[in-house]
Amino acid sequence: MDMFSELTDALIITIISFLPFEEAARTSVLSRRWRGLWRSTANIEFDERFFVRDNVPVETQRVQRLEFINFIRCWPHEDTAELVLRRFRLRMSKPREFESDVQMCISFAISRDVGVLELDFSDPTWDENDMENHEPEFNLPMQIGMPPLESLTLFACSFNPALLRNLRSLKHVSFGWIAVRMSTLNDLLRNSTCLESLRLKKCWNLEHLSIFERDLTLKTLVIDNCNFHRECFAVEAPNLRSFKYSGSVGNFELLFTRHLEEAELDFGSESEFDESGGELLQTLLSSLDCARVLKVCSYMLQVVPTGEEPLRMQSPLNVRHLILNTALHRDEYWGIAFFLKSCPFLETLTLQMSPPRIFPDYQPPFQFDPSRFWSGNIERLYRCVLRTLKVVEVKGFQGTVNETRLLRYLLYNGRAMQELKLYLSNEADGHGGDRSVYFQRAVFVMGFPKASPNAHVMII
Repeated sequence: MDMFSELTDALIITIISFLPFEEAARTSVLSRRWRGLWRSTANIEFDERFFVRDNVPVETQRVQRLEFINFIRCWPHEDTAELVLRRFRLRMSKPREFESDVQMCISFAISRDVGVLELDFSDPTWDENDMENHEPEFNLPMQIGMPPLESLTLFACSFNPALLRNLRSLKHVSFGWIAVRMSTLNDLLRNSTCLESLRLKKCWNLEHLSIFERDLTLKTLVIDNCNFHRECFAVEAPNLRSFKYSGSVGNFELLFTRHLEEAELDFGSESEFDESGGELLQTLLSSLDCARVLKVCSYMLQVVPTGEEPLRMQSPLNVRHLILNTALHRDEYWGIAFFLKSCPFLETLTLQMSPPRIFPDYQPPFQFDPSRFWSGNIERLYRCVLRTLKVVEVKGFQGTVNETRLLRYLLYNGRAMQELKLYLSNEADGHGGDRSVYFQRAVFVMGFPKASPNAHVMII
């Protein structure tokens, strides 16, 4: 007799409820006893993408979507009557074709006092980098009485702001692919005094971003490619731990960020090189100077040295882990040097190799020889490289000339270096290069002279 035979059904259901929904369903094959227990899980995820495939004809998708709807229709049964839901997620496109079924799902979740409610009606074919605003696919009925939710996610699902007034226990909120006004967000922050995270993805109709609330508990703020009338961002968040922004360059004013731990900045939506952006980016960085983890994009590497201080920040950054999305293109060199000099306490440097995002009208702050930029220059001996840098990671390593030049410099001067991790790229380079070629180039890097006797190279 196995140990599960000694467990009660209630205890098994509790265990199943900690599994992802797809894994919970698989427990039904374990034995006859387990066949129906998974349907009492407190963690329900109805995801159309488990049924509907992207690479099939439209007519086939319709059949698959109907199978998904039939699966949902068969869900409520006598064993779920007393079920209290921990989490309910409904993810489907084209909900208007099955509006009554969607209503049934939402009512089912609310009647079970769900704690985490996620409604995602966005279409997988929508381009996240496209500035087009898609009309909401579903309108949340005003008459629905919301339970005391802890977390709410609404994607492509419009709502009446009055619905949020009584959700005072909310800790996590995510809005995506919908129109949201700043007044709605301010009301949410004012009423939901326990709110810890706010995520906005592809939202529009926002005049600007202005968050000023006393005793704000907000710890995580994510702004992902939203459409603002004015690119002005003012945030007073004394408890903020994580700030992630993707979108256009604007005027940033972040106050009281002494507890900030990580920041991520992506301006990949910018289509033109603009030297005036350098000062704006340096101002933003100065308000994020306490962050221990900082991730920046190629655009920032090219533009940030065009600010008032082309070589480094006036005041050092507290960054311990620097993540660069880069192609290691020559136009990014001054930006990489800028951050190495601005992060004197840096311990880990991650290079996430990505396709070049280079601007034809780029002008470097100083003339230079790219072939000698990382060699034989005393000005390139930065404090972090000499004293604190311990780990360097290259994700998507192909062993290009620019990669090997920088790695040679880091190994030759990195007196505290312990690990160089080379994660080989799975992509062909267009010149006959593949993983076997990248591996040989990585082996070549292993032979570079090293300043630290403890430094070793890992090929992954």
